[in-house]
Amino acid sequence: MSKRNNINKDNSYNNKNQENDNNHYVGFGVGVGLIGGCLFATIIGVVFGLMGDNLFPMVMALASGFGMLMGIVIGAVMDNNKNKV
Repeated sequence: MSKRNNINKDNSYNNKNQENDNNHYVGFGVGVGLIGGCLFATIIGVVFGLMGDNLFPMVMALASGFGMLMGIVIGAVMDNNKNKV
């Protein structure tokens, strides 16, 4: 009897861990979006010659923030689709 109870406890523990791992892709989306936004801002800075200008920090901040926002949205959609299956 005690062996069977231990198996049930282990399964319920694993099920709780799987339920807590719902937002797996949101963290990846934030990281990738931040890096992608920085690269995009750097490319825009090089193309438009903003590297030494006072406008470049604002472009860098807005592009990074927009990249993170897009990463959160894409990660949330991916998590939602993962949880439906």
